[in-house]
Amino acid sequence: MSTNQMNVISRIRFPCTSETSSLYMRCNEGATINFCTEQKVELTRNGVLSLNTYFNSFYENFYAKYTKLSSLYYLLTLEGDFQVSLYREQYEREKRELIYTHKFDKCDPSEPIKVSLPDSWQSQDAGRAYLEITCLSERGCFTEGVVATEQPKIREVSLAIITCTFKKEVYIKNTVKTILQDDFLQDRKFKVFVVDNGRTLKPDEFGDSRVQLISNRNVGGAGGFTRGLIQALQEGVYTHFLFMDDDIELESESLYRLFPLYEYANQDFAISGSMLDLYKKHILYEAGALLCAKSLHRDGDYGNDPFAIVSLNNKLNLNNSYVTNNLLLEDNPDYGAFWFFSFSKTVVEEIGLPMPFFIKGDDIEFGLRITERLSKRIVAFPSIAVWHEPFYAKNPIWVSYYKFRNLLITHSIRGSLKYLDAVKFLTKGLIQGIFLFDYNSAEMIIKGLEDYMQGPALVKSTDAETLHAKILEHSKIHKNQTVTSYSSTHNLPQKNLSIENKNQPILKIILGLMTLNGHLVPNFLLSKDDVFYWIGSDSADRWFKVFAKKRVVISREGNNSVEQNEMSRSIGLGILIRWFKIVIKSRTKWSSVSSEWRNAFNHFSSTEFWKDYLKLNEQI
Repeated sequence: MSTNQMNVISRIRFPCTSETSSLYMRCNEGATINFCTEQKVELTRNGVLSLNTYFNSFYENFYAKYTKLSSLYYLLTLEGDFQVSLYREQYEREKRELIYTHKFDKCDPSEPIKVSLPDSWQSQDAGRAYLEITCLSERGCFTEGVVATEQPKIREVSLAIITCTFKKEVYIKNTVKTILQDDFLQDRKFKVFVVDNGRTLKPDEFGDSRVQLISNRNVGGAGGFTRGLIQALQEGVYTHFLFMDDDIELESESLYRLFPLYEYANQDFAISGSMLDLYKKHILYEAGALLCAKSLHRDGDYGNDPFAIVSLNNKLNLNNSYVTNNLLLEDNPDYGAFWFFSFSKTVVEEIGLPMPFFIKGDDIEFGLRITERLSKRIVAFPSIAVWHEPFYAKNPIWVSYYKFRNLLITHSIRGSLKYLDAVKFLTKGLIQGIFLFDYNSAEMIIKGLEDYMQGPALVKSTDAETLHAKILEHSKIHKNQTVTSYSSTHNLPQKNLSIENKNQPILKIILGLMTLNGHLVPNFLLSKDDVFYWIGSDSADRWFKVFAKKRVVISREGNNSVEQNEMSRSIGLGILIRWFKIVIKSRTKWSSVSSEWRNAFNHFSSTEFWKDYLKLNEQI
């Protein structure tokens, strides 16, 4: 299909596997998707190809709100006779609206047919538009389709794609390969910066001038992304930047769609790519997120929690087209995660570089600067997404240290967290760890608070790699916790959400709270039987299920190992006593330490600081 006289806004994409086909196309018994290299849909009479799907819908209201596009049309490559219909669906309206239909006879692949979007796509009635193509001949074929315009671009866009990796060579090579093999991207101005924190990759493993490998110290994702950003800024040719995780499955159309959105943008905005569940590929895990202002409690109410992260549009089943309409109701994310997050050069010039957080929370703090300091939008455009391993399937203990330390710093920068509120919610997390005999996680909360209370001197005087090694070691300090693979664990139930979990037996909860979930119960009253504790994507057991047990076996959905934690009274009580001593000691220094972090912010987000932190000046 020639694109010389038009600008392609988005493409109709084919699924690569049957597992993801419902996110791209829906076919009745008279239509078949060819998954081979030559992608096409073959149809017989009355066969129907529907694009009523997540990736191939056109989300009118988003393009109307954020771009200056005014005239759009579909260009379809068909062979045979067809009825082409264009439908629109809207949020919370059960009936779809037919906004266009036409019969096309003797379609020739060499002459694509044109279907214009009615002007109503820019009105208040705008919603989600999609095509349905019905074959009227004995046989027919659909091979290609785009949404396009003949409007000239408002601006040229050049994109620096920055991805940071640490010993995930297979993932990063596949991601780069996906980008380089997309034909439509070849006419776009872009460069991929692969920042190798593990220093295990070689330049000849990519062999393309559009890919630059940057060997880097292991300063975490925050340091890797910033190292790539500094390099891209020095080249001085990029209008926009994209941070992208290494361990993702990329739909290259998500990357392509960034270009026309920014080329025709009517304002400056960042784009938060959504996360799809790598293990349940039709489930939308997150489309932007909120921090702390409101968190959802189990009873359905919202309450303040300064350490809570609320994933927007969490667990939407995108196989259900009606559910997909929920995405038409636009949210206002506080931030977008760095698995796929794009922003303009203007943003960097106005707010600086990310904070040196190593991992966890760098994207939160950076996003909050965009939304709060610049009052600019972060937009979770539907259909721009990647597949990523879900958080319920992984829980390295050491991550908790960075989570709590970095959120404390973030709140200090914003001046938004009082001492008592911090202590309240940190104590809640620490006690949760003790209740599940997860003493190492409780240690990470203590260490996170201790290091936060050191103030900015922690960053200035401590080598990031050295600190991380110490955190890893400290996260394994208590040997009552082990991790075992499924193959060596016998008779492990897959899921066992007990009735008491749902009914919350009051007596058991009261006794659990009074005895630190069994830590103060005499030995002869403790059960020697293991208790199975399930953490899944949709539900999880409650802490009181572990009451009066000596050992808990924790299993996470999507994880091929289990955690086995044994009770230790001395460890549990010792952690609690030490915690309260630290809390009391921290009270008098809280305000001054918060001010120190706030005052150090401008320096920590500066190019000058980062060049020294990354030891770039030593490389000159």
